Amino acid sequence: MICCSGSPRPTCFFCSRFMAYTMVDLCWKLSICFLCYQVVSGRVKKEGHYVAAVYEHKSILSPNPTALVDRQSALELMGRNLDIYEEQVVAAARQGAQIIVFPEDGIHGFNFTRSSIYPYLDFVLHSRSMKWNPCREPYLFNDTEVLQRLSCMALKNKIFLVANLGTKQPCEYTDPHCPADGRYQFNTNVAFNDDGMLVATYRKRNLYFEYAFDTPPEPDYEIFDTPFAGKFGMFTCFDILFFEPAVNLIRQYNVKQVAYPTAWMNQLPLLSAVEFQQAFATAFKVNILAANIHHPTLGMTGSGIYTPVKSFIYHNMESYGGKLIVAEIPVITVDYENNLESNKRFRENLHHSYKTFTSTSLDDQVCFKEEETAGRASEKEKEQLPPLFYAEMMYDNFTLVPVWGWKGELQYTASVVQPRLTALAW
Repeated sequence: MICCSGSPRPTCFFCSRFMAYTMVDLCWKLSICFLCYQVVSGRVKKEGHYVAAVYEHKSILSPNPTALVDRQSALELMGRNLDIYEEQVVAAARQGAQIIVFPEDGIHGFNFTRSSIYPYLDFVLHSRSMKWNPCREPYLFNDTEVLQRLSCMALKNKIFLVANLGTKQPCEYTDPHCPADGRYQFNTNVAFNDDGMLVATYRKRNLYFEYAFDTPPEPDYEIFDTPFAGKFGMFTCFDILFFEPAVNLIRQYNVKQVAYPTAWMNQLPLLSAVEFQQAFATAFKVNILAANIHHPTLGMTGSGIYTPVKSFIYHNMESYGGKLIVAEIPVITVDYENNLESNKRFRENLHHSYKTFTSTSLDDQVCFKEEETAGRASEKEKEQLPPLFYAEMMYDNFTLVPVWGWKGELQYTASVVQPRLTALAW
């Protein structure tokens, strides 16, 4: 470049045109590169939408959860699960996800005693007054290795992250609720923002035969803010069946986005994971990011990203690997909620959502169709009677009759009772 303040004007004119051409060409190339970066690094998001991810995790479990181990051994097992988490965070971020949710018990496992789970517990201070970034400030507290790794995953991938782990908190004997061993042990959800900051901790209130953990003295109503979808609330697995904290959190704090780690065992007829999660999202008009554990032999599967009008579901009793679900969904706002009932697309998408659920592969081993007996009924009666089938519900055996159609009457004769049922579906 020879153009300078002392150069002749024609040269400067030539250089000015050359520089203008070069700058335009450079800007054009940069814009193309920026567009390519957007396409490669993640999908382009619609206005009023965000990209969410949940991961159904096949956790690596302790072969003997009741055995006493040292902290290092516990960290080694949890580290293997965290390695998988890290891979999924990277994969989700590449698809443009702004938040990812992992399941309950995914890091440490389950079926521990109060003593045997202790080496697996991280220390966490359940306080809204203190701001802490475990990745940037690992030296503040001892026994926070799991929190540090989760925080660093969020920081490195610039993504909000929700995970579940076991935590401990010492208590004074003057505390009337303090356990005899001088510490609380909680089943805890933690949320990190995209800078790795710990922004919320939630302690599970409704424990399901979890003798290793304590019930918090008061219900937690934990909320964290995001720049892409506003407020998120959290609760865990069995909590969804109770008014406290699930329903009260949504009603009292007007939460429309829910992060929901779970370790759900599917039980007929009304406790299938995707069935209940989808129903909850539809009934309360909220988005639910539900991440379940994946152990088909234990009846544990069923995750999804649910909105009031559409669901992205994973239920698989045959696969033995994890599954990452990424979807772009609308932010639920007051205006959006008010438009749901009056919107024709709401009813159409709701019906489509139900079809998506019913077409999902279910476990054929839980139901057994009754064999027909010759001479038991006339051909006309056989055509009219729905087929019987047997299933186990909550460890008891039941004889079941399907109800087909939107409405009608069903009469079924059993050896003891002869009920008459009028069914009306909507």
